[in-house]
Amino acid sequence: MSLPKTLLVKTRGRSTITHDERERRERAGIEPRSLLFEQVLNCDVLDENTLQGITGFRSRLYRHIPAFAAQAIEAAILSRSYDVVITWSERHSVATAAIFSLLRVKTPHLAMMFWLSKPAVRWPLRLCRGGIDRIVTWSSVQRDVAIRDIGFNAWDVELVRHPVDLQFFSPCDSQRSIIFSAGSTQRDFRTLAEAAKGMDTPVRIAASLVVALDKFKIVTTDVRLEPGWPDNFEVQSLTSLELRESYAAARAVVVPLLPTDIDAGVNVILEGMAMGRPVIATQTRGQVDVISDGDNGLFVPAGDAVALRVRLDALKDNPGFAEELGRRGRRYVEANHSLETFVEKIRETVEDLAIRPTKRRRSRKVSSKSPASS
Repeated sequence: MSLPKTLLVKTRGRSTITHDERERRERAGIEPRSLLFEQVLNCDVLDENTLQGITGFRSRLYRHIPAFAAQAIEAAILSRSYDVVITWSERHSVATAAIFSLLRVKTPHLAMMFWLSKPAVRWPLRLCRGGIDRIVTWSSVQRDVAIRDIGFNAWDVELVRHPVDLQFFSPCDSQRSIIFSAGSTQRDFRTLAEAAKGMDTPVRIAASLVVALDKFKIVTTDVRLEPGWPDNFEVQSLTSLELRESYAAARAVVVPLLPTDIDAGVNVILEGMAMGRPVIATQTRGQVDVISDGDNGLFVPAGDAVALRVRLDALKDNPGFAEELGRRGRRYVEANHSLETFVEKIRETVEDLAIRPTKRRRSRKVSSKSPASS
């Protein structure tokens, strides 16, 4: 059976690498396989680069509105040529849901999201949730939000375990000489700095722009420019190969988080586990689906530098336990979080959506019968 024709709406982000160059790097094994998803599903991609190739009135319009809104409009225009439209980000999903709902676009819409509780997502989706036919999320907490707080049916919100590229991130021999941390969302690197201050172990943080939700707005900070880092700290951006080398050299991988109901830190947790390194993470309302404390990783309370220091010292003093914790983490991700399994789950969902009537089709059928029944 041929694959459904699929349009993937996503952001290019801050990357300046061309698609062909990324494909070359992934084949060479110097980047994780981020393109496997669209390759297996044979997706056409609608990103910011696509907008640059549009001419005429739409081009003039798109220059005056945010890129994600322009992509949502373009997705609606192109939708007749596709069996399924996938959106991968909160703002792309909300904008596309609004337009699909307003225009009653018939093409099924699969939204892939991890932060549905954010006010800028939750409130609009209450009004336009009919523009989404299925949600995929990797957070059980956020799945509950979609059902309980936004009003989606339970069968329309699918929980799929977050993926990690087990080929790129895999255990290797290295001197365990640093404490390593990374990431951008809801990070609490200051608690890590307090915990590791004065240690004789270097601390490396792979980070640049860090985003945090402050009440109703997102605050972005460049942590590389913040003053007052302890003498044993270095904070910098890393390439994918440098990131992998840092995991391999880690005595411990630390994921310090601000209190949050999202699974912030899941990428770093899974990558650290995939590399066979012991992971310490902040226990939050949202980080509940991966770590089993004391089995495949360790938890510490939010903002508790003393508890984090105790965990770091324990791993340093008991390297045998640290290595065993890392081995358990690797076995766990092999069994539950492979990239191939994730992509296969999405492929099955896309095939299912392609043969089902959308919510917009169903709503029109009901409304067309209502005058006769009144």
